[in-house]
Amino acid sequence: MRFHVVALPHTQTAVSHSACAFTMKILHFCQMMSSLGHEVHHYGVEGSEVQDCCVEDVTILSKAEQEGFFGRYDPNALYEVDWSGRAPYWQLTNERAAAEINKRKRPGDFVCLIMGTINIPLANAVGTDVMVVEYGIGYNGTFAKYRVFESYAHMHKIWGAQGGLDPDGRFYDTVIQNYLQPADYPYQREKQDYYLYLGRLIKRKGVHIAVETCKRLGAKLKIAGQGCVKVEGNRIFCKDGEVYEGDGLEYVGFASGEKRAKLYQNAIATFAPTTYLEPFGAVAIESQMAGTPAITTDFGAFPETVEHGKTGFRCHTLNEFVQAAKRVPLLDSQYIHDRAVALYSMDRVKWRYETYFKQLRDLWGEGWYSVHTAPDARWLNGY
Repeated sequence: MRFHVVALPHTQTAVSHSACAFTMKILHFCQMMSSLGHEVHHYGVEGSEVQDCCVEDVTILSKAEQEGFFGRYDPNALYEVDWSGRAPYWQLTNERAAAEINKRKRPGDFVCLIMGTINIPLANAVGTDVMVVEYGIGYNGTFAKYRVFESYAHMHKIWGAQGGLDPDGRFYDTVIQNYLQPADYPYQREKQDYYLYLGRLIKRKGVHIAVETCKRLGAKLKIAGQGCVKVEGNRIFCKDGEVYEGDGLEYVGFASGEKRAKLYQNAIATFAPTTYLEPFGAVAIESQMAGTPAITTDFGAFPETVEHGKTGFRCHTLNEFVQAAKRVPLLDSQYIHDRAVALYSMDRVKWRYETYFKQLRDLWGEGWYSVHTAPDARWLNGY
């Protein structure tokens, strides 16, 4: 199979941009499809690092253009991206990607998009002899006929939003949860004396919940992520206007690569108390892959990714967050790690994509009514 994967205009597709969850999803998707023997063409910003997993890296936005729109790359910055689709870089991305895809496409190819309704002009421009697939939906504005969601919670939310109070299901919508390379988050049994919050420093991510919980316990809390404006003593000032204060607080800056892994490995637990309906929340599974429990809210995707009382705790009140933080040392870190690897490693998840794209390929023939001589053994056994 042949895949045309369109990247984001504000980052190069590279590990150095690991703060952007969608950038990492693009990179890992290319790696997975390539590992299965498929032909992958990447369309993105100059300087992307996909040579090991794509037959071609097509530049559709120069590095100078990217910096002109967004400024020089700063890993600690929250990029001001216009998600309305009206900014000029979206028009350039759509027009140039469509033109390059049309030069290379063959009937039956897959065009893989991850920017939602912003990509409608691109989808319209590549024609009907290819299949346009949104392959990692963790956003609200979806449009494609063929869609892969990050969680059942998010898929059902979108169905309700788009189809009304009592919608029918859609056979070619599916859920394939997020995926990681286990080697990026090595397992470690021994823990140090701190809890961790890692993520964007915005209130809806629940930073205040992690801070208040650790205050009640008199515990240390390391905070890592984008959105900090300054630190004065034990006060952390954030771009959204929030200020977090406490004797046990330590802001450790942006964390990627080995620094990120070490923070997870050494933490007693990782807080991910998102107050909106989290489409997935990769922090929770990154932490679990390192053998560290996750403490989360009990809605959005977390009921799918955190096994309550086994790989972490899902909470409703401050009391439950405090009790969870007290009890996480009793959980089995080896089980936490093993479950995360079994469910979310790229070597496992890639087969779910393989099955899904084979189903779509059938649509060029008998479609939904295609019956094969034998079942997909991996599907039969739950992958």
